[in-house]
Amino acid sequence: MGRKEKEWWVFPGFEVHLVVEGLELPVNIAVDRRDESQILFYVTELFGKVKAIDSSYRTHTYADRLLNYKPKPEFPGQGESGVTGICMDPETGDLLVTMLYKDRDEFKGKMVRMNSGDGLKMDSMEDIINNIPSTTRSHQIQAPSIGFDKKLYLNVGDGGAWEDAPQDDGDLRGKILRMELDGSIPEDNPVKGSYVFAKGFRNPFGAAWRKIDKSLYVTVNGPAVDDVLAKVGPGSDHGWYGDMRKDALFWWHFTQAPTALDFMQDGQFHKRFDGELFVALFGDSYRKGTSIKGKKIVKMRINETSTGISSYDEFVTYIGRGPSSPCGLAFGKEGLYFTDLHGGNIYLVKPRDDYDFNKEMEHVF
Repeated sequence: MGRKEKEWWVFPGFEVHLVVEGLELPVNIAVDRRDESQILFYVTELFGKVKAIDSSYRTHTYADRLLNYKPKPEFPGQGESGVTGICMDPETGDLLVTMLYKDRDEFKGKMVRMNSGDGLKMDSMEDIINNIPSTTRSHQIQAPSIGFDKKLYLNVGDGGAWEDAPQDDGDLRGKILRMELDGSIPEDNPVKGSYVFAKGFRNPFGAAWRKIDKSLYVTVNGPAVDDVLAKVGPGSDHGWYGDMRKDALFWWHFTQAPTALDFMQDGQFHKRFDGELFVALFGDSYRKGTSIKGKKIVKMRINETSTGISSYDEFVTYIGRGPSSPCGLAFGKEGLYFTDLHGGNIYLVKPRDDYDFNKEMEHVF
């Protein structure tokens, strides 16, 4: 095990492997789940690129120069803005990517569709939705995801308009939007003619779909207190501005900055982890060394009634000396991948070959 792997404590029975390094502020991961593809996953780089990672963990520049402004490298501050969310359309292999752009003196958010013939380099790009007012201080357009209904969902932060926008049905900020894959409004949205699927969000960074109930789950960053995990339904109102805990499944009173999340539901880990949710807690990632605020991945189990959490454990924790923390994460065939934004690396967490989870379960049950 190398030095960088030793910078992470991991849950018993697992090991951490450094698989990609030398990236520039890697944010989120979209796994390529097509059987014939030689690409493992794609990753956004905050200041204007998308990278493709092949089955040998070689890095290819899929798209670059995506921003029409130059972010100032201030953390926290304007350095938090840029290219963030990403998901793959499994039918076409196209990427759906979110980013900011500058329109005269205003910053706005958009989501684009990127197409590629070989999967290694973008051939074309078109806007799916744009002109969403934004801020360069993190509360921007965030995660896109495709639901079990084959509709496209989009997390949008409050864009700095935290008092008014999240409850304004005519404003797309502070919302989860629902649309067709071409960006048009579905006929069966909660309000006819509106993109708005759910409202009342401050900064909904991450999105993941749970197979057992075919529902969307999101992480929401709070102000000084109350980060949130929420289950999102059609027409649901999640309380911002004001009550971050409204309809929350779980909240962190001492804020941890939860970012990406994903469910273990395709057999990558032992069956004892089936259905568990893994959440990256970003925290003060730009600060060096360990911290009680974030810098870890936690795992939790949603209770049988989907109204709360029945278990909670630390799964991966940073114990090194640098400015590092998990940010994006996603399950692939080999295990759980996560990005270390300030370290510029991607890691893989997988079960140890020599660990007997079945024997452990005999003692537990």
